[in-house]
Amino acid sequence: MARKTVFAIAGAMLLLTSACAHAAAPSASEAARLDAVMQALPLASSSPAPADAIHNAAVVVEDPAQMLYYAKGVGPAREGGTAAMTTKDQFPIASVTKTMTATVILQLAEEGRLGPDGIETTLGSLGVFTPAILDRLMTFEGRSYGAGLTIRQLLAHQSGMRDVFMDDAKLTSESNEGNAAPESFGGVQLGVLGAHRKCLETPGCDISALMTGRMWTPWDASRPDDPQAGVLNFYLSYNGGATNGLFVPGQGYHYSDTGYIILGLVIEKLTGGTLHEAYRKRLFDPLGLKHTYLEYATKPGTAAYEGNAADFYLGDFPGRTGRFNISFDWAGGGVVSTAEELNRFIRALGEGRLFKKAETLALMTTPQWRQMRGDIAVERGLGVSRLTTPDGISYFGHTGFWGAIMLYEPGTGISLGGTINQVGHNPAVWAIDLLRAARPRAAAAN
Repeated sequence: MARKTVFAIAGAMLLLTSACAHAAAPSASEAARLDAVMQALPLASSSPAPADAIHNAAVVVEDPAQMLYYAKGVGPAREGGTAAMTTKDQFPIASVTKTMTATVILQLAEEGRLGPDGIETTLGSLGVFTPAILDRLMTFEGRSYGAGLTIRQLLAHQSGMRDVFMDDAKLTSESNEGNAAPESFGGVQLGVLGAHRKCLETPGCDISALMTGRMWTPWDASRPDDPQAGVLNFYLSYNGGATNGLFVPGQGYHYSDTGYIILGLVIEKLTGGTLHEAYRKRLFDPLGLKHTYLEYATKPGTAAYEGNAADFYLGDFPGRTGRFNISFDWAGGGVVSTAEELNRFIRALGEGRLFKKAETLALMTTPQWRQMRGDIAVERGLGVSRLTTPDGISYFGHTGFWGAIMLYEPGTGISLGGTINQVGHNPAVWAIDLLRAARPRAAAAN
């Protein structure tokens, strides 16, 4: 599960503002510019198929100021199927979920549910873990920092915690050429993928007995030392655990799904309900996201929100058709959505409709950490990032491991939601090309 792409991508994001108007189909010239970007995708259905093939993709681009609404799908939605991918087909959005988790946390902060210190509240004061677990949760140079980790540090990937999916106790993904470290959750899963493929071809083989086919829970407090009991249990205990931190909290940046799993547990602790209930009540239902849900959730169940599920791909392996169970993603990446509804969510966020106070959105998008990736400035906020290109155009939003992306451009109010449903490709490059193609002609020429 290489995340070299994801790290580069996870910064390709935007700031906010927007206009309200009724969108319409693009003009012929606008459609031609946007179609050209979609047609440039290296589709597996091409003959001959390119080595870096993408099997399917879908996108919605919207610009109310221009009365523009562009919706396009390409490639077959499912492996071996004939139905074309559409903007109504569902796909796992992976780390785009982090923006949703961060939004709920910031809503709770607005309501005073985090206490007088807001997002500076420490994990130790919230009662999510016992003192013994907090002592083990993250150490650096012989000192335990678990109890003192703040909500801000978890939101901003500044906790110093390793990423359970990509890092093990010895290696981070960056030090492993962008690939999952061998004893990370993702590394162990990739090692099982061959057995998973063989099991699919073997009558009577039980996929659920494999790590790649079983159901995962985020945390089982009753069996903290059993690495198979839950994702955080794996982080704490697999081959000794990967709790040796990378820096003093607040003194660096390291992308960590571990922190977002913890934030999901914080949401459940503060609301007294499930994470899916919080998403539905606070985000999905108010925005009319009827086809967006936390996959594998049982309270509320997901049947009412399920529809046409597209395949997502690891190389040539189709995750949905291949029964690859991604229940491990949860608060860091477990939501399923559509191109239409991702676009609707990012517009609501950019327009400030998800918070009671304008300063909350400003806080979310205020850079906590800045990096240069080549000539691109990447500024990390709280659950979102902003990327500024050399010509001064900025975007904010998030991307996901399976190829999902949502972006918003404050300079024009253009938004985008979509996916290329393929690990290893950079959806930000594709998405920015689409956003540029959708800009008014004079602006697009700049």
